[in-house]
Amino acid sequence: MADSVPVIGSGAGNRAGEIVGVVPRAEYGRMVVLTTVMPMAIITTTWFLPPGWNLLGTAAMLTGFLLVLGKAIAGVPLALLISERNLMSLSRFQALVWTVVVMAGYLTMTLSRVKSGAPNAVGVDIPQELWIAMGISTTSLLGTPLVLGGKRARSPDEKLVQNTSVQLAEAPADIDAHRQGVLYANANMTDARMADMFQGDEVGNTAHIDLAKVQMFYFTLIAAVGYFMDVAMSVARGTTHAMPALSQGMLALLAISHGGYLLGKTGDHSNSKQT
Repeated sequence: MADSVPVIGSGAGNRAGEIVGVVPRAEYGRMVVLTTVMPMAIITTTWFLPPGWNLLGTAAMLTGFLLVLGKAIAGVPLALLISERNLMSLSRFQALVWTVVVMAGYLTMTLSRVKSGAPNAVGVDIPQELWIAMGISTTSLLGTPLVLGGKRARSPDEKLVQNTSVQLAEAPADIDAHRQGVLYANANMTDARMADMFQGDEVGNTAHIDLAKVQMFYFTLIAAVGYFMDVAMSVARGTTHAMPALSQGMLALLAISHGGYLLGKTGDHSNSKQT
């Protein structure tokens, strides 16, 4: 019992104050860190760092929170980037990048307004262009499993399995054991690598670089970093009434790269057949 913490419950079937179970002390510690320590650290960082730098500190703390969350739940710090096929996902990466950038910007501006005594501190305007960019990001995240769903009911050509086996130095039996239809998959989350984000999805092309993914990665990175700097300069100038707008040209590039990313997933790269 020394390594456990009692949990007091008052839910259905339990009297208020009744001990309903125990939580391992390590798990209890992670719960405290996730629900109390990390949020307070994020707010403190935003409040006390100089304008501009507080955005960088807030983004770093939010990223740290996501790493701790992944470690606490899945045992892998980068778990939020790993798909159900135990591969690093580019659509998850770009969604998380925009989430951190927008959340850090909004929180920094809101707390800056609270600190300066501005009325309606949470009334930070979010421009339409930013909503569109977030919508494009979400479309790729949700659209990827929809596009790939039908490929789970198909089987790859055996010759391509053999070719991939040679290229990846992986036994054909292991590829067949872990694949999901024609989709390549790893056995465990710990097998995921950053390189997964740039490789093909299917057994037939997973050993090759997907140029559509490379394009989307760079456009996402350029747009996110550029927008982050715009928010930092706005905060440094004391302009906290509204988040900066993205240019129409950047939105067009994001839309094209994400469209190419999803379209590239529709082809058959494994000479598949229905199972």
